Amino acid sequence: MAGDEHVLDFIHIVLAILWIWMFLQNKRKNSLNYIHIMLMLFAVGLLLNSLVKWS
Repeated sequence: MAGDEHVLDFIHIVLAILWIWMFLQNKRKNSLNYIHIMLMLFAVGLLLNSLVKWS
């Protein structure tokens, strides 16, 4: 099962990076709303959690 956990952590890292990228794209377009900010916070938390578990 350890291999499955690494795959899941990798998917979480990729998902968090995509959410952060989407946030930055919307910030450049000046079309931010509360959902974008919440997704950004969730993405950062998910990324930090996955990176801690990865090491």
